[in-house]
Amino acid sequence: MGEKVREGRMGKWETAAGELVRFMSIVLFFLLFGAGMIFTRYFPGDYGKEIPLNRVDFFPVTVLGAVLAGAGIMAAGNRLLGEPQRAERRLSLLLKLVMGWILVFGLVWIFLSKCDPVSDQMMVITSAQRFAQGNYGRLDYSKYLFMHPHQLGLAAYGQILFTVFGNENLMAFLVFNVLWTGVAAFSGYRITRYLFRDLRVSAYYLLLVGICFPFLLYSSYFYGDVMAAALCLFSVWQTLRWCREEKGSAAVLLVLGISLACLVRNNSLIAAIACLGILLVKAVCGRRWKYLLCIFLAVAGIGGARLGMHAFYESRIGRPLNSGMPMVLYVALGMQEGDKEAGWYNGYSIYTYQDVCGYDGPAAAAIGKAEIKARAKEFLKNPLYGADFFWRKFTSQWCEPTYGCFIMTYATERERSRLVNSIYLGKGNRLLCLFMDSYQLLVYGMGLALLVLTRKEKYPLEWYLLLTVILGGVLFHTIWEAKSRYVLPYFVMMLPLAAAGLALVSGILENWRTRHETAEAG
Repeated sequence: MGEKVREGRMGKWETAAGELVRFMSIVLFFLLFGAGMIFTRYFPGDYGKEIPLNRVDFFPVTVLGAVLAGAGIMAAGNRLLGEPQRAERRLSLLLKLVMGWILVFGLVWIFLSKCDPVSDQMMVITSAQRFAQGNYGRLDYSKYLFMHPHQLGLAAYGQILFTVFGNENLMAFLVFNVLWTGVAAFSGYRITRYLFRDLRVSAYYLLLVGICFPFLLYSSYFYGDVMAAALCLFSVWQTLRWCREEKGSAAVLLVLGISLACLVRNNSLIAAIACLGILLVKAVCGRRWKYLLCIFLAVAGIGGARLGMHAFYESRIGRPLNSGMPMVLYVALGMQEGDKEAGWYNGYSIYTYQDVCGYDGPAAAAIGKAEIKARAKEFLKNPLYGADFFWRKFTSQWCEPTYGCFIMTYATERERSRLVNSIYLGKGNRLLCLFMDSYQLLVYGMGLALLVLTRKEKYPLEWYLLLTVILGGVLFHTIWEAKSRYVLPYFVMMLPLAAAGLALVSGILENWRTRHETAEAG
């Protein structure tokens, strides 16, 4: 399946690190697959409140849908690849077709859906528009970016777009979202080519990503989710290029990709830590000191980009930027109950920083740390409640098959077509949600199949990079404020692994069929 290594070529620590990631990943995918069969989280049909309701599935229907989807992908992929001597050329054609489909679908969707920015989206977009006009008032005391300076990178990105394409041209932001969707899909394809020799993996991946509707529908979302996910996948691809080829261009592109990803979305640090952590272990175990240079450049790029951006805006307002609401408040919030679900937004962070502490960051941080300690003691005192709390939080994010793609993009003040209304509120929505539920289970199941069926294989440490990012995302969002939208990038990173699991299952079925036909002939 992948690029195996002979016994003894990797150091003991590198081998141990890979096996630890594999073990933790098997546990994770077992939980995801088991929970996905039993539970489905969903939002109210009128999108009035972002409450992840819980429904116990009649799992044979979900499993049947996953089996049919997997069988369809295997049949289509095998048919499209054709004879081995023509497989490479046909795969190239499939890549072009899927990329074209993703771009056309995205462009059509952003024009038909007529989505409007609301809440945080609106604040970031309008801040970017004001920046483009030379108005930096949102950085003033008590204003949005005064409280949330971590959104400054996304606002700066928007400022560039509105300066170039026109200050009222919101569609430009969404068109670039569509392009970023294409970057994510292509990066995932290149990842499959580096990790797996079997061309079926790449073919199955292309078919999987082409029907990953939660991700495709987010192209109409006025935020940095799609861009950050694309840049993280791009950075994983460049990390693999560096490990395989050690080309200078891979190091440069890795630095650029991960630096921009961390500017647009702080959570991209999870992917950055995974990429650089893999390089660090390989540097130490294999005495590859040029890897340390790559790590240094990446760290300098991430820090330098942020410092440069801050220096630019500080020069515009003539004073230092506010440090903003302490991040520890999001952890404290993520350990609380609320009117939505365990760890979901309940207003605690803003109330503490704004109303209780009057924008005093250190005081708010102290309150947040005390709240974390109090909640940790409560969980330890009542472990059954703690287990229930984190299980509810886990399933509310990972068992919600739409990942919020409908509720987060539903807002509009314009009249929509009958087709779009059906997709949001009618029969189209019900069909898509049923499909997404089975699709989600297929991805979880095939990810588990890959890990179990290759458990005795030895792979270089970079083979585990995607799994490392996914594990980091799961652990982070176990303690952070919860939302199903937040975990979508990690689900997209599972697609190459699911495709590899499908290829293994396809090979097993093919071998069984061949033996059966041979036995009948004999």
